[in-house]
Amino acid sequence: MKNKENILIIKHGALGDLIQADGIIRSIRYEHKNAIITLLTSKKFIDLMSRCPHIDNQIIDNRPPFLNIFSYVTLYKNFLKYNFKIIYDLQNSQRTFFYRKYLFNKIKWISTNRENHKISGLRGLEGMLKENSINTKYALKPDIKWLSIDIKNIIKKNKILANYIVLLPGSSKKNPLKRWPYFRDLSKLLISKGYEVVTILGPEELEMNHLFSGHVLKNLDWPKLSGIIKNSYFVIGNDSGPSHIASCLNKKGLALFGHSTSAVRSELERGKFEILKVSDLKDLTVDQVFKKMTTILNKKKLIDFL
Repeated sequence: MKNKENILIIKHGALGDLIQADGIIRSIRYEHKNAIITLLTSKKFIDLMSRCPHIDNQIIDNRPPFLNIFSYVTLYKNFLKYNFKIIYDLQNSQRTFFYRKYLFNKIKWISTNRENHKISGLRGLEGMLKENSINTKYALKPDIKWLSIDIKNIIKKNKILANYIVLLPGSSKKNPLKRWPYFRDLSKLLISKGYEVVTILGPEELEMNHLFSGHVLKNLDWPKLSGIIKNSYFVIGNDSGPSHIASCLNKKGLALFGHSTSAVRSELERGKFEILKVSDLKDLTVDQVFKKMTTILNKKKLIDFL
């Protein structure tokens, strides 16, 4: 342990950004195969990231107000115990800029230039690795199979049949414009077409519980949520953390975007997971979403046939 170098990675969140950074974190691990890698992150992601095979330790950063000097002294002393050789700042925020300038200016610090990358933040992190001669073969290929657990008992308990479709109607309450308002009608249409439907609701969507036909699963932890998504036939969601999980699991699926966020910058579209972008989510009909879903599924069948 004493002979190994200590590396710190900073990534506070949000969920989608943290999940997408799996390939970046894996690249750092590949570069420092024998190092002890510690993640500095938000408390709410500690359990999630405890399953990640690319990191060894975690430190909670509660991100106190900047005037809370005592908290920063405590954080500084905690860091001294590790004697970090390199800090990889994947957050690149005003807070981490403060950390770099005032707390850890004697440690090698690797980050982006704080300017928005013309494509996305993830591409900016890929560029950061390249600038530091780090192999980027994993950078844009997050693979979070490590997050999922066996969900056979959940499937059996809720009498969910095979080949079910997952609906993810939630997103952050801070941005209600990201929520497509017709998931209830979509669940009814899918069931009428003979599909098995599982709607997943988080803590911020529990008031929707009575709206949905089919199966409704509430307040799943991250491994169970990931397991349900991993074993699904298709996934439809908003621009949200769970949709990022589906995308990074390379599931067949679809994320719905209005004007409030950038579909391109989200980096949700990858592999089998696609996006449907419209100017206003209120104008996106259930029939349009269903048609897009069937197009994706038929495309997959055609590829398999060829």
